[in-house]
Amino acid sequence: MNIRPLVSSLSALAISVALLPLANFPAQAQMVMRFTTPFVTDSGFVGAAGNMHYVTLAVTGFSLESATISLPIDMGRSIDVKAFDPNGREIPTTTKVSPGGVTIDFNQPVEANTYVRLQLSGIDMSRMGGRVLYRVTTKLEGVDGDIPIGSAMVRLKEQG
Repeated sequence: MNIRPLVSSLSALAISVALLPLANFPAQAQMVMRFTTPFVTDSGFVGAAGNMHYVTLAVTGFSLESATISLPIDMGRSIDVKAFDPNGREIPTTTKVSPGGVTIDFNQPVEANTYVRLQLSGIDMSRMGGRVLYRVTTKLEGVDGDIPIGSAMVRLKEQG
């Protein structure tokens, strides 16, 4: 019986396994993201009292006509909303508060490829601790209907 081919095969296998960690494998795939609708990029609260929340939207794909932010059931309805551009300048809007949330109508549609920061003040902070979840929908120029674009979560201040 000739064991030479078996020994050669085993030697080749041992060498290839030993050199495997030294191989430099190129990336097989790369993720590419192309956003076609606005989306939530950031959220949180401002100030020591924590009674001013914000939601930042990236406006992509289409111009933004309005945004609606759902409000939790136990949150007060004496909320004031302002919109700001990336330079901190206020964007003219009109707001409508309803039992389901607050709608921000932009006087002029916000062009695509920018950011809008929606700032909610007068938040009832009687519920301290935990989190509040805002669902965000938009109306886009040239598109019929409301488009849900995401959720914003704000961690509430702890008592202390």
